[in-house]
Amino acid sequence: MAVFCNMDVRKIIVINKLIKGERTGTPKDLAKTLAISERTAHVYLSFMRKQLNAPIKWNKTKSTYAYEQNGELKMEWVNK
Repeated sequence: MAVFCNMDVRKIIVINKLIKGERTGTPKDLAKTLAISERTAHVYLSFMRKQLNAPIKWNKTKSTYAYEQNGELKMEWVNK
């Protein structure tokens, strides 16, 4: 099992919002948006897939990452 260190939950929240809106762009674009390296962007996506079970797939037609299924990645506090 891989160990993921120095993961910034704020970046995961932003990535999730961009994926939901199908606005990530290419991995290079995503990295630029997050002010991280392209390699680090791939690490975050891998973490989200493997550890958070996020069904993330690359949409070649739209040049963006998207979720394969409807669902919610719960990362924020929600008042009831």
